[in-house]
Amino acid sequence: MATGTPEPKKRLKCDISLDMEEVDEDTELTSDTDDNDLSISGTLSFDGDITDSGDEDIGTEAEEPHLEHPAGRNTRVGSGGGRHSQDRIVFEVMNARTVKEGHSKYVVYQVHVVKSPGLDTSPAFIEKRYSQFDKLNQCLRKRFPHLLESVAFPKKTLTGNFKSQTIAERSRAFEQYLQHLHSIPQIASCHEFLDFFYLEDIRKGYAMIRAGLYKEAIPSLRNALHLQEKLLGETHDVVLQTHCAIVVAYEALDELWHAQTYSETALNCVKGYLHHSFLVPLLQTHISLCWRLGKDKKDWEAILHEVAAKGIDVNSGPTLKDVVMNKH
Repeated sequence: MATGTPEPKKRLKCDISLDMEEVDEDTELTSDTDDNDLSISGTLSFDGDITDSGDEDIGTEAEEPHLEHPAGRNTRVGSGGGRHSQDRIVFEVMNARTVKEGHSKYVVYQVHVVKSPGLDTSPAFIEKRYSQFDKLNQCLRKRFPHLLESVAFPKKTLTGNFKSQTIAERSRAFEQYLQHLHSIPQIASCHEFLDFFYLEDIRKGYAMIRAGLYKEAIPSLRNALHLQEKLLGETHDVVLQTHCAIVVAYEALDELWHAQTYSETALNCVKGYLHHSFLVPLLQTHISLCWRLGKDKKDWEAILHEVAAKGIDVNSGPTLKDVVMNKH
């Protein structure tokens, strides 16, 4: 999955009425005509099916083990569940490009996730192809058949997948599809839907930490965090876990200022929950970082003393890295 903030693209408006039964699949032999680097906006788009082309490092596979969502899906830190935010989420395709692999090619679509349109200056994004969206659709239809009975999904065909009109039509149709999914609380909070956006980045980031490749872990974890904050809000337990993984990576690299910044953000989410499994190791890490940076640590030490006064062990527990890695 790509990370970072993409360059703004020229918007391609599409006002075509789409028959969902006639949309093409977009993996074809390379004899078809390319439409490279089309810039499409205001639409969510899906692209060609996998033809053993090794695209597993673009996006996520729906059947992979999912990220743990403690205390239920869409939960605030320390809460028992419930929707975290009333902010509107919009999904847009801002770029589409053709990828050639051997004798086949397909289209990759860059999907932006925008929170509170018009106010969000840093949309998160993912890159996906048709087969990955198709897997999501199949998984959700198996789990929620009654909720998706009237929701259309573009069918696969063998030709015409690289025409600009087809790409624009698919983009518009799939924006409506994903927007519809997000409007259904049971689907918007299920792991299949959420993992589709950030599981691949999480898996990459944690694999890099396990391998001791901390610098390589950070871009994937930061992109996952950006997506999680859009979809779950800034106080969700899953967001806290990713913050802590980033702290572990930055501290291992001796980039103390970044580690302290992320640890303080995480603590502001969890400091009111004295029995949270992350609190003690996070406090200890943050206090150590403040000391090393010459910053005031008295308030955080006071919280640690408060935790100890409740009979919670603050001396012989696991490290922050241990707690983070045990979650995965």
